[in-house]
Amino acid sequence: MKIRKTLLATAFSVAASIPMAANAITVDGIDFEVGAIFESLNLFEGQQCPQPAGGCVAGSAVTAPGQKLMGVGYVTAITNSGGTKTWEEGDNGKELLVYFYDYLAESIAPIVVNSLTIGQAIFFSGGKVDIYSAPNNTFDGTSVSTAISSATSGNLWLSLEGSPIGGQENGNFITLLALATGGANALTTGSVSGDGLLDVTGGPAAAYFDTNTFGCANNALAGCPNDADKKFISSGSLTVTPTNGWAFSGTGTVRNFAQNVPEPTSLALLGAGLLGAGFSARRRRQAKAA
Repeated sequence: MKIRKTLLATAFSVAASIPMAANAITVDGIDFEVGAIFESLNLFEGQQCPQPAGGCVAGSAVTAPGQKLMGVGYVTAITNSGGTKTWEEGDNGKELLVYFYDYLAESIAPIVVNSLTIGQAIFFSGGKVDIYSAPNNTFDGTSVSTAISSATSGNLWLSLEGSPIGGQENGNFITLLALATGGANALTTGSVSGDGLLDVTGGPAAAYFDTNTFGCANNALAGCPNDADKKFISSGSLTVTPTNGWAFSGTGTVRNFAQNVPEPTSLALLGAGLLGAGFSARRRRQAKAA
């Protein structure tokens, strides 16, 4: 019992001597803080091609079930819970670029108010998001192809996938709900808002954001299989004359929580302390036996 107490006391002593990671965190030139943080983005969205149905034009509006949504964007600022910017585009010579894809339109339903159709709701499943840290001024949005190429040319920073927001369509969990308003032509010229959840899957920043903070809505059709790590909302407009090939352009906000992660050197020190405590106890036992 005394040996066990000695080991535990030594371990706690070693752990206490290890400096805790500061609230300010930097991953590949991108600064953020522990706690609630918010990311502001500029976004461009449209159809993903190729798709099973012919006649797909990359970047055009999603107007039918079976079509896929993709898009690109760049983070303009990261702020803490108090509204103070911890990083903005260009800081440390970096920009944070976003590429999302494989959101499948499962169904489209009219939005009816007082017997009047004011828009359409699009229910998406799936979805993947890759975020890259790149040198400032890397993003080139002059066309759909150059936007995608430039947005994915940096260092992978964080990977995510769509997380259920509640409900199913065609047996698949809904991960993104888009509401297009503007009457009969809402899917091509309306105002659009989006709401979705994301799960962290990889990247150098993954451990800081894998917090399982946001739960989806349970309902009779589908439960909430897991908690998500990020919640995002977006808003913008669709236009007949696409912006550099993209049918949708707008802005977005991502809500998430960041957590401290022990640095490898700290873990190594803790391990060394425990190992040293073990050797010390063993020597005392051997000396006592002699």
